[in-house]
Amino acid sequence: MSHLKGASIRTVAADIGKGTDSAYRRLVTELDALPHNNEITLSYCNPKRFCGFLVVDGKFVAVKGYDKKIPFIYGIDYLTHDIPICMLAPSENYQALLQFFTKLKNTGYELLALICDDNESIRMAARTVYPGVVVQLCHVHFLENIRKALKVRSDKTYRSFVKDLEEKIFDLPYLGQANLERHIRWRAPRHYDDPLKIATLNHIFEYADLLTGYVKAENMFHDGCPKTTNLIESYNKQINGRLKTIQGFQSFQSAERWLSAWILQRRLTPFTDCRKKFRHLNGICSLENTRMKKYKLPKLF
Repeated sequence: MSHLKGASIRTVAADIGKGTDSAYRRLVTELDALPHNNEITLSYCNPKRFCGFLVVDGKFVAVKGYDKKIPFIYGIDYLTHDIPICMLAPSENYQALLQFFTKLKNTGYELLALICDDNESIRMAARTVYPGVVVQLCHVHFLENIRKALKVRSDKTYRSFVKDLEEKIFDLPYLGQANLERHIRWRAPRHYDDPLKIATLNHIFEYADLLTGYVKAENMFHDGCPKTTNLIESYNKQINGRLKTIQGFQSFQSAERWLSAWILQRRLTPFTDCRKKFRHLNGICSLENTRMKKYKLPKLF
């Protein structure tokens, strides 16, 4: 469907030789005929083919009737790049995220590790539905929050301090909880006379378990677990680019319908620019990686 890939309603109208109103009505009819993304997962996917490392985030979208943008919550299975569950919610609170993880569990998905930003509601909801899940906070987001707190982009006072944290802690390829805590203890005496530095080090120390979940996950499940949400951030940028021409949705239902269709279209589009350890995914769509072998991929578009 060209509209999901970026074509405006006017372009679609020109392509089919109709007016914009007719083109819009036809678009709505086609979107209404599509199953929801979550239904495709339930019907076509083998839960055992997902790796269990889920990168979760919410993309906020403008919907008529809501004073603020509301979150479209979805998760990407790390090794397959497939998107088992998505949902639009009135807010990114615990109840909404509890619903999200419950929907995920109902598909048979075994959540082993959750990779997310520092949103306590995400962690609480995931642990309620999946009590043994390992949580990994995104290092990029965590470090960026430190930069903002210390105002390093506008003031050079703490730039060398943050650079040291970045190079000697966050950029290390494999840093477990004990070693991270040791790094903090070693640095603390050097900065005892600066309350902001000590507060920052204490903050990192308090989050040591959540910042080193990727090491725990690799030790437990013998698969590479990411320590950033970069994968889903790239999808968020794609959605952002597409939504610029839409600007907003007329209703909760129309937003949910369009966003689910966008995810489905993405799941059925072969990858072309995967790099490094994901190069083998090129030429294959993500749904192909998780479908039950007895089923052929649905022709939805």
